[in-house]
Amino acid sequence: MSRISASYHTTDILPDGRIVHLRAIKPDDREKLREGFLKLSKASVRDRFFSVKRDLTPAELSYFTEVDFLHHVALVAELQIGSERIPVGVGRFVQNQDQPDHSEMAITVIDELQGQGIGRILLSRLVDCARKLEVRHLDATVLAQNTRVSKLMRKTGLPLESSLDKGIRTLSLAL
Repeated sequence: MSRISASYHTTDILPDGRIVHLRAIKPDDREKLREGFLKLSKASVRDRFFSVKRDLTPAELSYFTEVDFLHHVALVAELQIGSERIPVGVGRFVQNQDQPDHSEMAITVIDELQGQGIGRILLSRLVDCARKLEVRHLDATVLAQNTRVSKLMRKTGLPLESSLDKGIRTLSLAL
């Protein structure tokens, strides 16, 4: 099994022509990640963490930014604005230790840019990385009312299984 490079970088174009750069997350992204989290709406935080949190803990910041790119892959989406790159989203997957060919994935995009193609690009690149690491399924566990994730996963055209139990939807995208 190969490893995703910690220097991973790719560039994509959004449907409106803007440029978005995707790169491997780094430990020194901690503060930018925290700043982005603090800008999320309560609804976006609830969709991602299943509860409303006011901040990320130091342990969470370490977990989210110190990844091995073998069992835990995380990519940052940065929007090109003039000569600057502004962080606007993060996508990640973490290998399920009980089922090594499955990885749990999550995608978060800042509220004002949701629905503009950043999540689609993040998911596409996560699929590429997962395949390289021989992951066979990207799984997502979401609140039942979070239909955006299931729509996003359906748009890949890949086989998708979905189940619902007590308000929690489990999705599994076959790669």
